[in-house]
Amino acid sequence: MSSYMDEYLKWLEDSYFDDETKAELESIKGDEKEIEDRFYRSLEFGTGGLREWTG
Repeated sequence: MSSYMDEYLKWLEDSYFDDETKAELESIKGDEKEIEDRFYRSLEFGTGGLREWTG
């Protein structure tokens, strides 16, 4: 199984996510192309230019 599908299934089964998120995940169940589009890589988050103020 592909890594994006593994990630999708983890999200689908995780109790952390609310009902709205679960419903969204269920709505794409069986649509491998859509699942791949949403889960093919992890998003990276940075500071977005924000720095800790030490003033």
